[in-house]
Amino acid sequence: MSDKHADSAAVPLPSPQRIWARVWSIGQFLLSLGLTLAFLAYLLFVPDPLKPGDSEQAAPARPEIVSLVGPGLIRVQPGSPLDKKIQVVPVRKGTISDPVMMVTGRVIASLRPGHGKKEDYWQFDSPDLLAAHTDWEKAQADIVFSETQLEQVKQLAATRLKAQREVVQRMEKLVAAGTDTVKDLTAERANLIQVEITGRQEVHQAETAVRVAKRDEAAQARKLQQAGLDPELLKIATSDMDIVVADVPEGRINQVRVGQSCLATFFGLPRERFPGKVRSISPVLSIERRSLRVLFVIDDPDDKLRPGMFAEIGLGTDSREALLIPADAILHLGRSDYVLVAQGDNTWAIREVQVGEPHLNEIEILSGLSHEEQVIGKGAILFKPVVVRSLRSSEGR
Repeated sequence: MSDKHADSAAVPLPSPQRIWARVWSIGQFLLSLGLTLAFLAYLLFVPDPLKPGDSEQAAPARPEIVSLVGPGLIRVQPGSPLDKKIQVVPVRKGTISDPVMMVTGRVIASLRPGHGKKEDYWQFDSPDLLAAHTDWEKAQADIVFSETQLEQVKQLAATRLKAQREVVQRMEKLVAAGTDTVKDLTAERANLIQVEITGRQEVHQAETAVRVAKRDEAAQARKLQQAGLDPELLKIATSDMDIVVADVPEGRINQVRVGQSCLATFFGLPRERFPGKVRSISPVLSIERRSLRVLFVIDDPDDKLRPGMFAEIGLGTDSREALLIPADAILHLGRSDYVLVAQGDNTWAIREVQVGEPHLNEIEILSGLSHEEQVIGKGAILFKPVVVRSLRSSEGR
């Protein structure tokens, strides 16, 4: 009896931690076994999924909400959420006097009133303009001088020729009367030829001087134009006007014309408006700025403006009939503007338009639309990705 108790006391009992470790290992094994059996059962009893071709045959394809149905044509699914979000508006006519565009300019020349016996004189915003104007005035004076000289040379040549012819005629009478010899008559006839040659030579030289003076004046006038001034404008300017220059982008030069009204606001005189007109458009395009220089004549009866003053100029302020659409209808892509025009059956055409300046919440359409056409207003921005895709596909063709 004592031996059995001794043996049982010698064998140690397992601790609770070891028991829980064994239980956890057995649980993990059973869980892994269950998951494996479940996966095998799924592979055996669940049918294979349909292939893409079978799926298309089994279920009809859902129609696209927005689709391209032709070159520059977009169709929207009727009744779709997108169809409910867009707003269709007509192109309307309105009378406006807002500027067609805004440009920044500066006063480059001002004819200052003279005091007392002094004549009016020009002031410029740069020494280069002053030098070009001085050279041009000198060239004009040279033309006047050369033309005066030409007239006097012609008169002198004609007088000499007339006098010598009278001498020859008188000598012929004396020779016929036997008073003078034929030799003397021959000498006077030779003098007549010499007078004719000398007169023609002097007239030719004087005419050449006039042509040279005119060419020089034309060259100086061209330099004056390149510097930004119109020589013809300087000839007719009065002391109640100032000459303002502005650069108009090449892409918008078709919106500017000679004689167009404008309204200028100068930074130094923010509360005053100065009316004016487009006087001339430069024939030469600036390669660096890709713009054309436009000259304006601004009315300044109170002599408030000075050369060098900067201004915001609104071009095209005459009252006019304009086509207007909501500003939300314009899609600006790159350097162009587009709208979506209704074609019927929920189809919209992508059309390029030329736009003017905003008018309240609307924008003026210069070309590309006609009165009462229907366009997408609010919600047009949602179609921008589709419009980009359509334009790219058209370029690819």
